[in-house]
Amino acid sequence: MRVYIDPQTDTDYTAFYIKGLYDRFRKANVSFSGQYFTGLKPNRTLKFILDDNGVIYKYVIDWGDDPSVAEADYAWCDYYGKINFNTKHTQPAYHPKIISLAPGFGIKLWSHSGSAYYGLSNLFKARRDVSNVKKFLSNYYKQAKQLPLNAYKPLKTSTNYVYSLNTLWNSDEWINNDATVNRYRANFMKACKSIPALQFEGGFVYSQIKNTNPEFQTLVIDADWIPKSTYINKIKASVLVFNTPAWALCHGWKLGEYLALGKAIISTPLSNELPAPLEHGKHIHIVSGEEAAIREAITLLFNNPDYRAVLEKNAYDYYCEYVSPIQSIKLLTQTDHINLVVDSSYTLK
Repeated sequence: MRVYIDPQTDTDYTAFYIKGLYDRFRKANVSFSGQYFTGLKPNRTLKFILDDNGVIYKYVIDWGDDPSVAEADYAWCDYYGKINFNTKHTQPAYHPKIISLAPGFGIKLWSHSGSAYYGLSNLFKARRDVSNVKKFLSNYYKQAKQLPLNAYKPLKTSTNYVYSLNTLWNSDEWINNDATVNRYRANFMKACKSIPALQFEGGFVYSQIKNTNPEFQTLVIDADWIPKSTYINKIKASVLVFNTPAWALCHGWKLGEYLALGKAIISTPLSNELPAPLEHGKHIHIVSGEEAAIREAITLLFNNPDYRAVLEKNAYDYYCEYVSPIQSIKLLTQTDHINLVVDSSYTLK
């Protein structure tokens, strides 16, 4: 079994799934090639094929924020992995090939020298379709600045420390982030600050398009750049975390990271689907986005370490079963027509 990946892929967003291909099929059997992807344009997908002794199976992983589908990619592939699949908002004509996947997050897959090698090599392979060389190579640089997957391990938390650092997203008439993700995250931060027993750290940082809505300015902190290792270590220490659908109500990286770290998660209801539901009271604690409801949930989790422990264990178990790179690839490729006996230790849970 050989795996060939489209060299046009945005590695900052797809390294998580390339890691899954490495783990599932062994790195020696995975390579980049433009041979199988002629006519397909670069977009928010990872395209790859499995070559089973000359029999070709075509796959797409669509990590785009909205529930739409890349029409040309869908027509090309046999199976379409969709991160933000939504039964109501993803057009029914596209449902037959779709396999719902959980959100991943940015990881470091190659060293800086390895990233430079793959960046230049894939630039050469995809050169006819690359319109912006600087942007293409920057994806490899950004990937190399992430943390490796083994940095995402659950650790013992603090007893009263809460950390929440969030992008203050631009909001406009088309995507009203101020009424959803920005407001709910602000309500969480306000609720934490109102509980004397909690030591809260965090706030908003501006995105490239500065959001000047007065509602949020008192929560903006002066932090131009925070190392990813610092951010993740503070999340590990946090006694609980807060999740809400992010830009355009998508599953954000934070959800994948929180599950990988085995956190006790307070969340507003999720807008899009997952491979299996995150159940309230088992994997996650779901509340409305109102400040009072969030404060009540924080107090409940803070005062009930046994309940927190249940949420932490089940969140991490969910990650291991449905979210991790190898499990995401298994969910997509474990089909009746392919006998994928690659490694007996890798069984779909």
